[in-house]
Amino acid sequence: MVKLLLISGSELEELLKPEVLIPEIENAFIKFSQGATVTPPRTVMWVEGNWWGIMQSYVPGYGVGVKVVSLIPQNPSRGLPTIQAIVTLFDGVTGTPLAVMEGGVLTALRTGAASAVSAKYLAPKEVKPIAIVGTGYQARYQLKFVSHVYPSDTVKIYDIKPEAMAKFKEWASSQGFKVVETSSVKELVKDSGVIIEATTTKEPIILGEWLSVNQHVISIGAHARDYRAFDDVAITKFNKIVVDSRKAVLEETGDIRIPLEKGLIKAEDLAELGEVASHVRKGRESNELTLFKSVGLAIQDACAAALAYKLAVEKGLGKEVTL
Repeated sequence: MVKLLLISGSELEELLKPEVLIPEIENAFIKFSQGATVTPPRTVMWVEGNWWGIMQSYVPGYGVGVKVVSLIPQNPSRGLPTIQAIVTLFDGVTGTPLAVMEGGVLTALRTGAASAVSAKYLAPKEVKPIAIVGTGYQARYQLKFVSHVYPSDTVKIYDIKPEAMAKFKEWASSQGFKVVETSSVKELVKDSGVIIEATTTKEPIILGEWLSVNQHVISIGAHARDYRAFDDVAITKFNKIVVDSRKAVLEETGDIRIPLEKGLIKAEDLAELGEVASHVRKGRESNELTLFKSVGLAIQDACAAALAYKLAVEKGLGKEVTL
């Protein structure tokens, strides 16, 4: 018989606070860039025009995590989340299944933590407003985690859906942030210190002419091979481009693949977040414009799932079932 611990999304929220999760995710990125993990390329499939991913990884000290995740932009109109997922955790030595947990919340939490690690090493010292384009499900986690290391009390927002902006403004205001609604991405970007792109855009929405030094841009959208959040000017304007995985971004996002094929950037100039965190590659230096481009890695899921399982056992959370 196998005993599994079921962990809900609300329990994950309680367990994986920024101060707990951020350093663990940083550690997982370092292990990944050192070649210590086993992380095969994710399996991507398109079902009824929507993106699905199957992601798996072994991270020493954490275990084996496997996630099945879907990204379905039409879901909010159905009263469902855009991202839905299930994550399973296994003991890395014995292969014993340990836990099953809600994957949408876990994905948002670990993605926010990765963005925070990038801000730790790449955000400007001067604290200015945090700007977020795309105020859907991921946005609140991005703000919660990034503001933990870049302590701005002001957030500028833009979304093509006024109702999404209104809902986010209500939440962010309740968390103590001063919220500034903007009427365009151009207005959003101006005078912001950290800019977060969290959209499902297929075409560039952030133009290089709007960007300036002493800004750090975080992009977790434009997740497919032909999707782009930035135009050519923006990509060539960044002093440093940091990615979660060189191999993954070159295969999976147009923001990196297309400029590379055009000869606008070089693969060797891309630094991995784990390399920056371990000081193999340099983080921010003086007045720079930096980018962190993330497509998401299975190491993040395995790390976050293992940490959630450990804390749930310690605090008596979750529901145990016997198979």
